[in-house]
Amino acid sequence: MKIVSFLMEKNMGKLQIGKLLRVIIGSLIMGVGIAFTIWANVGSDPMTLFWIGISNTLSITVGQANILVCAIILVFVFFMDKKQIHIGSILNPIVIALTTDFMTSHMVSIDSLSMSILLCVVGLLVLALGIAIYALADYGKGAYEALVFCVSHKTKSSIGIVRTLCDITFAILGILLGATGALGTLLAIICMGTGIQFFIKKLSKNS
Repeated sequence: MKIVSFLMEKNMGKLQIGKLLRVIIGSLIMGVGIAFTIWANVGSDPMTLFWIGISNTLSITVGQANILVCAIILVFVFFMDKKQIHIGSILNPIVIALTTDFMTSHMVSIDSLSMSILLCVVGLLVLALGIAIYALADYGKGAYEALVFCVSHKTKSSIGIVRTLCDITFAILGILLGATGALGTLLAIICMGTGIQFFIKKLSKNS
């Protein structure tokens, strides 16, 4: 209830439609990218891997696992540094969950390893693009990003180191919970940061 009251007070009378649309579009694209990596079945980004593990353990959809995990993280962030949270922080996991669950429910199996790898790479690129669009909206950090910033600030460690450690932790947890970690997970840990930065620079130049 405290989080809801905080968001209502923060956004009352100053809802910015342009930023809201960017949040929705960026989140939708993120959902598509995540769905592609799940479809490829050669490993997803660490947080998605964790969602898959939660999904397998609790017998819920990946989208529902996303909302559950993000809700817990946002409650933690709220009490650590509520300035990280805005309306986008709430909309982001909801849009991603709806998009991911819709797409994964209509997917067929892939028999070709090369096609799976290609689909995974495309999925990670689409995910990086979506994250960049969402980040440029500047309407509240996503749950994972907010967590990284909070831990970085509290421990006085660099964001890069904290992000890498969080990625490794969530990847291990996902694998322990039954998710398949493979090439896609390794690519995500190594390349996602660079991909996001690339798209942010490109989109910033064109805006």
